[in-house]
Amino acid sequence: MHSSVSQRLGLSLLAILALAGCSPPIAASPTAVPAKAAPPTSAPAAPAPQKPADPPAAKSAPADPLADARAQYYDSAKAEGKLVLYGVGPRELWDPLKAAFQRRYPGIELEGIDQRGRESREKVFAEQQARAYSVDIIISGFSTQNELAEAGYVEPYRSKFAGDVRPELAFSTDYLNSRTVGLLSLTINTTLVPPDQEPKVWNDILDPRWRGKICMDDPRGSGPGNPIMAGLDILYGDEFLNKLAEQKPFFATQAGPLLAGLSRGEYLLYLSGVTADIVKQRQAGAPIKYVKLADGVGISQNAQSLIKNAPHPNAARLWLEWSLSEEGQQELAGVGQGPIRKGVKAQEFEADLDGVALLPRVDTPEQFKEIGERTKKYEKLFFSGQ
Repeated sequence: MHSSVSQRLGLSLLAILALAGCSPPIAASPTAVPAKAAPPTSAPAAPAPQKPADPPAAKSAPADPLADARAQYYDSAKAEGKLVLYGVGPRELWDPLKAAFQRRYPGIELEGIDQRGRESREKVFAEQQARAYSVDIIISGFSTQNELAEAGYVEPYRSKFAGDVRPELAFSTDYLNSRTVGLLSLTINTTLVPPDQEPKVWNDILDPRWRGKICMDDPRGSGPGNPIMAGLDILYGDEFLNKLAEQKPFFATQAGPLLAGLSRGEYLLYLSGVTADIVKQRQAGAPIKYVKLADGVGISQNAQSLIKNAPHPNAARLWLEWSLSEEGQQELAGVGQGPIRKGVKAQEFEADLDGVALLPRVDTPEQFKEIGERTKKYEKLFFSGQ
């Protein structure tokens, strides 16, 4: 009896423990009754809407350095419809520049005349005096530009890109706008002048082997012959010029016949080759080579001016801005011209000014006044016996 009771008590205890293990724990009794929450005085605020993320900023297009010129001149230039330029050079040099400008500014017809500075000067003088105005822009060397300015036939205009010109090639006047720089140096016939006989300095051209085989642009007045002859005159004096006269050089007023004679072997040395002309001939297969002599090369800086009473002044100003812009200077370099803008590299060896010694320059206002006296000197020395 006692054991059966004990067994029943033990089974009951085990059952209780089993139930305790299967049931969740009993929560502790609170020590105080929680306060009843006060009813809300207004509806709860809706959560603030999430601001959509800003789209990624679009990359702004680079500023067009010619935008101001376009805004200021293009519409009026297009209404004028035309631009006339004197001194543009041969078609091989002019046509690519014309096409590039017209791609940038469609609707403007360009008429370019290939002629030397002296021809442009005479035509402008005649047009101005007859009041028959046809030209807008003159491209030439300093002497022609200076004469036009002194006559009052140039309209002052300074490009907004004037400050980007290489310092040694910058102008201080408002009537000249820089365009290109040409080096003037010796060009040889590579078929008939072996490498070991190539002149290295100017004194080498006085060797008797070159007598009667030298040609050069006419040094009287403007043109590429004058800067070479005057530079050698200043650097080496009369003794050098007298010896050069004994070499019996042949002179002409146009580069074409001289280069043709050089290629055929009629001449072996051409003393006043202009970079753009030499590049064109070399690329066409002529047997010629440009030699930058160690004691200096001449320099022929081309400038542009806006002619007074120009019939298309807005197109002219647009052209001047484009020519000095980086875009225009790259186009000029692409046809073998020597760029004058900082940061634009010449694309041809003949046009590269970097690291080249220069002959004394003769293009200051003071030296312009000496052109007449120098012309008389060269006339007497080289032409009096002809």
